[in-house]
Amino acid sequence: MKVSITTILGLIFSLAMLLTGILSVTGRLEFYELFPFLDNFRSFNLPSLLIVLGGVLNSMFIMYPGRYVGKAWVSLIHLVTQSKYGPSTLQGDIDQVIQWSERIQENKTRASSEIQDENEGEFAGYLFSLVNTKYSTENIRNLSENNIEETYTRKMVTVNVLSSMGNSSPAFGMFGTLFGLIVMLGQLDNPAEMGPGLAAALITTLYGISLAHLIFFPLSRKLKNLAQIERFRDYLIMEGVLLINDDQSSFFIEDKLNSFLHREMSSDDDSGTKKAA
Repeated sequence: MKVSITTILGLIFSLAMLLTGILSVTGRLEFYELFPFLDNFRSFNLPSLLIVLGGVLNSMFIMYPGRYVGKAWVSLIHLVTQSKYGPSTLQGDIDQVIQWSERIQENKTRASSEIQDENEGEFAGYLFSLVNTKYSTENIRNLSENNIEETYTRKMVTVNVLSSMGNSSPAFGMFGTLFGLIVMLGQLDNPAEMGPGLAAALITTLYGISLAHLIFFPLSRKLKNLAQIERFRDYLIMEGVLLINDDQSSFFIEDKLNSFLHREMSSDDDSGTKKAA
């Protein structure tokens, strides 16, 4: 049985966060004396946040490989980004496929090699590498579909990690709340000292619910939508390259690819020009 060093390091780090938060909430560790540069954030009760984040990370490192947990945290940048692909870019992809078709009709061997080099590292480059290998259209379809679905599956692991984080956050919020209540009940004979325990109990639950429903769940759904859009785009380009490999005309390729789009996304001007031609 092979031991995962990444998982072990992740567990140590997350447990350190969790224990720091618990010891700080229960008064056994002076958090802001240990980290004086965070003193200005005292009102946010950072030890309570550490309990939630440490617990969530701990469970994630047990459930998923460390690299996917890391990707999930890196994906937080997508909270403020939008998809690279939309109606205009998809229509641009169709136009690009038409240009490839016209180049292939002039000289298939030379043009397909040039297109592969121009798109090296991208899905289109992979498709034309299959074309240049002289595979049949059916074989190209099978190989490219496997590639698309495997890429989509890997992206969905990150989505699942974020969704699991959303499920775990409220639970660890309640976990921290219990420690806050322990502190509060331990001060029943001294009402003036009950406030910090009550504050920790409430704010830890608040952090757990907020992280789940303001960050983790929305981001997981956003990344899923982005992955589905990218998968659709790859299928669109794949169909175009398969039609090119079958020596279909540019007009037929354009009509076939436009049929994958919503009617309002199709280019009316291009269609009108084509039919007039």
